[in-house]
Amino acid sequence: MTMLSPLGRVPRQRPPVRRRTRRAGPALVLLLALSMLAILVWWRVLHRGPVGSAASACPASSAAAVLSLDPRRVEVRVYNASGRAGLARSVAVQLHQRGFSISATSNDPLADIRPVTGVGEVRYGTQGATQAELVSWHFPGVRKAEDPRTGAVVDVAIGPGFHRLATAAQIAEEKQAAAKAAPSSGC
Repeated sequence: MTMLSPLGRVPRQRPPVRRRTRRAGPALVLLLALSMLAILVWWRVLHRGPVGSAASACPASSAAAVLSLDPRRVEVRVYNASGRAGLARSVAVQLHQRGFSISATSNDPLADIRPVTGVGEVRYGTQGATQAELVSWHFPGVRKAEDPRTGAVVDVAIGPGFHRLATAAQIAEEKQAAAKAAPSSGC
């Protein structure tokens, strides 16, 4: 005899629920493959060479960069480290006549910390290395000193050994030497 439900219907029996068992194998293989891929990517990122080394079949020469540099785009601060009155101003006027952009003239602010000997010192940061090279062509015998500054501004501290700026012939010699050092393969 069948029993009726309280509502007067015959209850249907539900089929037994089968529990699906999942196999762990495919999921583990996928997880292992993704882990290996991640390790490979990080290994390549952490152990690659300097940026741009693969693309630089023809390295850019700093000499070529100096030759193509326009002096009007070089900002120079001229400092007097010699003790001769008015020297920074007169050198700044001469550099301005040669096309450089002069942003300041003054006594050397580092005179107490780092005295300048000889012709002088060209101070620059990593972004101003090309500009400093161009400026140094105008000061024969000057010492170049890189410092931790940011930006491309170049400081010239004129020392007690300074007599005059380079002549046009001396600058032409510097340009010829730079042209010989520049790559000629037409990269």
